[in-house]
Amino acid sequence: MNISGANILVTGGGRGIGQHLVNQLHQAGARLCVLEYDAPLCEELNQLAPDSIQALQCDVSDADAVDRAVQQIVESGFYIDVLINNAGIIHSEPLVNMLSRAERVHSRDNWRKVMSADLDSVFFVTSRVVDHMLAKRKKGIVISISSIAANGNAGQSAYSAAKAGVNALTHTWAKELGPMGLRFIAVAPGFIDTPSTRAALSETILLKLQQQVPLRRLGEMGAVFQAVRYAIENDYLTGSVLEVDGGLVL
Repeated sequence: MNISGANILVTGGGRGIGQHLVNQLHQAGARLCVLEYDAPLCEELNQLAPDSIQALQCDVSDADAVDRAVQQIVESGFYIDVLINNAGIIHSEPLVNMLSRAERVHSRDNWRKVMSADLDSVFFVTSRVVDHMLAKRKKGIVISISSIAANGNAGQSAYSAAKAGVNALTHTWAKELGPMGLRFIAVAPGFIDTPSTRAALSETILLKLQQQVPLRRLGEMGAVFQAVRYAIENDYLTGSVLEVDGGLVL
């Protein structure tokens, strides 16, 4: 599929990797719709390029909010060719913190929050978008941003489990809906230099991680966009997890 002229829906496109993807896809000639939780960021996106980027405030972990937003998008005449499930949060917390004098066991509230943001959202948005793709007989593409943590990363139980679930859904949906002309790909970045990465991990841990990466550096957001572009343009690619991790294997 050609990016130029494609209708692309991006979740969580107001900051970080999502914002970078929106900017790069716009420059490549795509028409974009963004689902973003942060209302001020929606306003910024709407002012960026009113003719080719529209942003809606939506909590993609809320099934009813997703249903309303996707219906609004379709009714506006924006028939989605590509969905990029990017929205999510990074969270680090050990299963048991033996040094804690208060709550030693991983917070159940945090577990649910991460699973809702990182896995439930992918299910909610994809199911509604794919239903409309099938109704329009579109040969659509769903790209979900996963993570190297899907292999299991110490100290990230919830995040690792959620991203492993994203990979499993990608494989499942590729088999289930490939005969209808739909493709499903996951892009699994390693440690990418973004504000959310630096907020989740200390500088000491980041320096240690860089030494573990064969390329000896954090990845740039442009590497993620290149993987997304490849996934869109390669019409025989489906059911794959594209690892963008500098050679690091957890």
